[in-house]
Amino acid sequence: MAVPRITVYVVDVVFRPLRSVQLRGAWSGVFSGKVVYDALSLSGLVLDRGGFFRVTPVYRASVSLDAPSNAPAPVAGTLFSGERYRFRAVFWGWTGFVEARDAVNALVSGLGGLDYVEVLEARARTIDVELPEPHIENHGERPVAGEFEVLHEATFYRFHGALVSYPSPWRLIASVARRISMASGIDYRPLVRLLQPCLEVAVDKTKRMRIKLTHGEEVPVFKGPVVYHVVCSEHLYRLTQQMLELAKLFGVGGSPGLGIGVVYNVRKVPSRHKLPPGVLKDTYALEPEEGEKLVKHGSANGDDTKET
Repeated sequence: MAVPRITVYVVDVVFRPLRSVQLRGAWSGVFSGKVVYDALSLSGLVLDRGGFFRVTPVYRASVSLDAPSNAPAPVAGTLFSGERYRFRAVFWGWTGFVEARDAVNALVSGLGGLDYVEVLEARARTIDVELPEPHIENHGERPVAGEFEVLHEATFYRFHGALVSYPSPWRLIASVARRISMASGIDYRPLVRLLQPCLEVAVDKTKRMRIKLTHGEEVPVFKGPVVYHVVCSEHLYRLTQQMLELAKLFGVGGSPGLGIGVVYNVRKVPSRHKLPPGVLKDTYALEPEEGEKLVKHGSANGDDTKET
C-alpha cells in the first residue's frame, strides 16, 4: 500500500491593530481566531463548523514559532495600536467539506478587508506531510522503549462532554488521528487503538491554570513540558513517534480555532525510568544521540549490553 500523504498549509500573519484592543483578560488566541473567521467570512466562506484548521495565540512580531526550545509568551492585556504582532494559522482541510487550499485563498483575500487591523504580511507555505500507515498489525517484534518531551501551550481535551485539564496520552493520540482522518478521509481509529496503550506520562511538569475564551467562559487548561514514556514493538514505536511529531503541526485537544492546544516542540530525551521487571529481558531503549542503535535495558543476569 502506498504511503498516504496530504498537503498542509501554514500561514504566518503579521499585523498591527488600527486601534488598541483591550483583551479584558481573554486568551489572545481568541483574537487570532476572530481575525481568521472574519477574513474567511469576508471572502464568502461562512463556516458552520470548525476543526479543519488551528491558530496560535498572538505574539510579538519578533517571536519565532519554528520549534522553539522554550515556550514563547503570548500577548496578554492589550494589543496596542501601531505595534506589530503575529500569529500562525494551519489549515489541513476537511474531506468533502472544504479544501485547505480554498480556505487559505479565502483567508489571504479577506485579510485585506478587515477594518480593525492592518495586515503587514500574510506568508503562506505548503508542507507535504507523510501520514502513518492506517491499517497495520502488531507482529510481536521485540519491544523497544524511549521517552519524548512534548512542550504544550495551554491545552485541554474533551471527553464525553467533560473537559480534561491534564496531560492525557490517549487523548493526545486520538486528537492527532482525528485531524489527519479529517484531512485524508482515511479512518485512523484502528491505529489509534494500537498506539494508545504504548504511551504513558513519565514526568509531568505542567502548570494548571484557567483562561478566558469567548463570552467570558473560563476553561481549565494545562501548560508546560510533559515527558511521555513509550513501550511497544519497534514498529509501533516508530508510528507513535510519528504521531507525536505530527502534533507539532496539527496541535492537540479542544478549541484549535481559538489558539488552544499548540505543541511547540517534541524531542527525544534520555530515559529516566527503569523498565518493569517483567519486560527487562528483551526490551531495548532507543537513545536520542545514537540514531538506530538499540540499547538493551538489562538481561537475565542483570547486565546491560548494547547492540548495533
